[in-house]
Amino acid sequence: MFKTKKFKVLISALVIFSMAMMYGYSPIANAASLESAKDTLSTSEPGVTATHTIVIDMTDANPLSGGEYIKVTFANDFTTVSNANATCPTGTTAGGSGQEITCTVTAGGFLAATSTQTVTVTSVTNPSTNGDYTVDVGTYDSGNTEIEATQMKVYIIETVSVTAHVDSTLSFAVGTSTPSDSAINGVNISGTSTPTTIPFGTIQPETQYMMAQILTVSTNADSGYVVTVQQSDDMKNAAGADIDPLITSATTTWPADVTTNLNIADESTYGYMAITTDDSDYHFGDGYEGFNGTTPIAVMTHDGPAGGTGTGVGTTRVGYSIEITNVQEAGDYSNTLTYICTPTY
Repeated sequence: MFKTKKFKVLISALVIFSMAMMYGYSPIANAASLESAKDTLSTSEPGVTATHTIVIDMTDANPLSGGEYIKVTFANDFTTVSNANATCPTGTTAGGSGQEITCTVTAGGFLAATSTQTVTVTSVTNPSTNGDYTVDVGTYDSGNTEIEATQMKVYIIETVSVTAHVDSTLSFAVGTSTPSDSAINGVNISGTSTPTTIPFGTIQPETQYMMAQILTVSTNADSGYVVTVQQSDDMKNAAGADIDPLITSATTTWPADVTTNLNIADESTYGYMAITTDDSDYHFGDGYEGFNGTTPIAVMTHDGPAGGTGTGVGTTRVGYSIEITNVQEAGDYSNTLTYICTPTY
């Protein structure tokens, strides 16, 4: 019996010696693998800093207690690894140096294995070359003996540039307004305009007339647009007499000022022409404004793209009002108005 045991011992020694000669090591028991482990990068672009979100699921039989820890080891190709940028699971403390991040369970603490645990490491600089790289993660007891571990892979690759072009667009139209349209500033529309004419016809003293045009804008300009209008000159007849623009000092009570401001020695008080609009951005205080020479006046605006609908957004009505006294010089009066629509892309 003794010889038989001795013979078996000899055979075992020969097997171990043979494996050492074939493989260069003696077989030892490997630690168990984690149930699952993944490392999600905020970006895989080479050479830039990224956040690693590492989620592990320990086997249910291997929870961690005080002094035991999780260790994450980055391949040397990753740089700027620092425990100062690590966020460990609740109840653990970040540590480690070099390429290693550790999360150690505090004394008397416990880290459950029945739920996943997350380690987040920010500001890690990715390798500068495309390819797959290793990130190891494992759990260890307080004596630094590995409990279970897994090797993860992440792939570093150039970003993909996606481009597209959208043409800038602008559509501006001047439309007709008729007496059936609603009043502007409480004054009914007196007649029918066209996109190119505002025919007041024969006007009577002490009567306020209101004509209008509908403006429509469609544009994809990011910062919107502004529409201005300017006159070529005051409305004049063949003899050079004019219907003056509403004076600024009269804007609070016009059109009553047409009669109360009349001064027979001052022809600029004989009658007035004023502008109004239903765009709430341009109600001009009491609702009316007079041209200032040939300076453009803003009558419509919006601060973003417009689709040709919505009062003050894609459409508005601009009203032109005239009222004269009984001393306004006779004749046919006219001038020219020019609209300018300026988008800002």
